[in-house]
Amino acid sequence: MQPKNILVVGSLNMDQVVRVPHIPRMGETLLAENSLKFVPGGKGANQAVAIARMGASVTMAGRVGIDSFGDRLLDAMRTEGIDTQLIVRDKEENTGTAFIFLSHEGDNAIVVAGGTNMLVGEDEAHMQQIHAALASAQALVLQLEIPLATVTSLIEKADTLGVPVTLNLAPAQALSRDLLRKVTVLVLNETEATQLSGQQVHSVEDARIVATILHGYGIQTVVITLGARGAMLVTRDTTGQSRCIYQASPKVQPVDTTAAGDCFVGALTVALSEGQRAEDALRFAVYAASLKIARFGAQSGIPYREEVLASYHSGH
Repeated sequence: MQPKNILVVGSLNMDQVVRVPHIPRMGETLLAENSLKFVPGGKGANQAVAIARMGASVTMAGRVGIDSFGDRLLDAMRTEGIDTQLIVRDKEENTGTAFIFLSHEGDNAIVVAGGTNMLVGEDEAHMQQIHAALASAQALVLQLEIPLATVTSLIEKADTLGVPVTLNLAPAQALSRDLLRKVTVLVLNETEATQLSGQQVHSVEDARIVATILHGYGIQTVVITLGARGAMLVTRDTTGQSRCIYQASPKVQPVDTTAAGDCFVGALTVALSEGQRAEDALRFAVYAASLKIARFGAQSGIPYREEVLASYHSGH
């Protein structure tokens, strides 16, 4: 079943990536092992690309500057077939930028200069256009690289319209339980889950416990991603009982972990919007993210739906 249009409201960044022998320590100067690479990114835009490559129709809402980075990010979106009518060009601020240090093991350290992303929601006319698109959306996807006040207002609006909300709590911020109860699918990594719950997540069992606690807040579905160990999902079954579903990750050679979580969010959202069972949706998302980890680049490394389904049979 093909889902209706999915609306993503979030960040668009130009990633500036260098490969280094290790993540720099305090006061350390390193020589990069490659020339500087410019790769389209931003959590919102990455998730929109993942949704498009997983086969769904998607609209991206956000802001970029009137600069060369803004031009390139818009071109990247349009190449993926993403509706960009709700991406505003801003004259007063530069396009968001992320500075990424990438190690041999595929680990990264990232610093983000928000730029135009921090203005999303300040333009009343733009927000009215987003609300109009939200009214007919299959689902709303949000992250926290735009102002928290904007995210809050969009969750509240989606709740009144009965539109499911997927919230990726990244970068982690404290949210009220009242607001979290209006989120349909909450996706966090181990660090974010620890910050939100106050309980450490170091293992699969820890993830099960913490996801169950967060599910008890009234969130319909809670997912904690566990990197190379896969992901834990807690939801409610048809009888109203909590169900814990664990999906291990296939083994891959890590190349670049950037946007693996965004790929996961996009794939999970598409699968759930299609009405797939929770366990099938979780498997789809974990396998999509594992393919991303084996490839360089944020958006450039995101796989296509056919590749994800093929990986079920190959085991990677």
